[in-house]
Amino acid sequence: MKKLILFMVMSFLLIISACGDSNESTSNEGGQKEGTQDPIVLTSSFGATDQHFWYRGFLNVLMDEVEEGSNGEVRFERFTGGELVELGTELEALNSNAIDVALSLQAPYDPQRFPYTEVVMLPTLESDAGIITDAMVNLMQSDIEIKDGKTYNELEFTDKGLVAFPNPSTEAYILSSTKKEFESVADFNQSVRMRTASRIHEILADELNITGQSMSITDSYDALSRGALDGIIYTASDWIAFGFDELIKHSITDVNFGHFVGYMALKQETWDTFSPETQQLFEEKAYELVHEGAAITMEEMEENIASNEEKGGQLKSFNDLDPELQKHLEEVIVLTWEKWIESLEKEGHAGKEIALLWRDLLVDAGAVLPDEILNLE
Repeated sequence: MKKLILFMVMSFLLIISACGDSNESTSNEGGQKEGTQDPIVLTSSFGATDQHFWYRGFLNVLMDEVEEGSNGEVRFERFTGGELVELGTELEALNSNAIDVALSLQAPYDPQRFPYTEVVMLPTLESDAGIITDAMVNLMQSDIEIKDGKTYNELEFTDKGLVAFPNPSTEAYILSSTKKEFESVADFNQSVRMRTASRIHEILADELNITGQSMSITDSYDALSRGALDGIIYTASDWIAFGFDELIKHSITDVNFGHFVGYMALKQETWDTFSPETQQLFEEKAYELVHEGAAITMEEMEENIASNEEKGGQLKSFNDLDPELQKHLEEVIVLTWEKWIESLEKEGHAGKEIALLWRDLLVDAGAVLPDEILNLE
């Protein structure tokens, strides 16, 4: 009888053990064990519409690539149009853990916390989204020390506990008016009210002798419609999206009042939850796909300009302006660089170091700058 009971106990234990074995995970083709770990679900917020070229041409594609390439390790829960977090409040949302990924971190609009990222908005004589994107990728990956033995990426992002990747650059910001055509230096005066987007554009407006008004681009359409603004400094590639193609009557092209680059950012602690393989995939794809996004906005620039011209808009090249006005605008570009450098230096930042590095990266990428900027030392 005892032998029978012992046999039954042993049989029961063997059955329990077999059941346990059957529930153990097996490896899939990608090497990840199935059933042992839930995917890392990242709440991701984009403050603009999903029709913005950043999202269509870069961010959405990048997230798809990371999801697929990580074999299910990472999954993005995607919110767009400011549905979850309003544009411009992404850093607070990251730090409060309201989101895991900020898809549209507006660092150049936040010089108090990101003093060096605004460098992308310095004016040029010739540049486009492809040139600026190349220069920004090289700036992010640069090992040249800016201050305190730290690189640009370290000063702006790593020191804040962030891992960041640049979104594609916008096309150039240009000067556009709903009323006035700028034919001479005298046409630039304090009665002209222009929407400005940053400290650099405020310096630019002062040097042009016009009245700059800081305003979000989403509020600018109404202000232009009501006559509260006379024009904007903004990229033509977004005119249709905001309805500006219907309002703008005069623009100066071929002299660029800066570009804009936003960022995709995660907290370092979030990044550290990824496997080394997923981190490598993420970084490689981010720096690869960003160029495709830049190509999209360059293509759409022509469509926006054509739409404006069909509605009566007139564009005049810098090269066709009165020589005195050309000289004036070049001088304004140089003074804007110099005064921005000076403003950073007064705040204790390495203004000249970041400006000189950015200048060199611009030239290497194919941009054209005034001789005075090229000769800065």
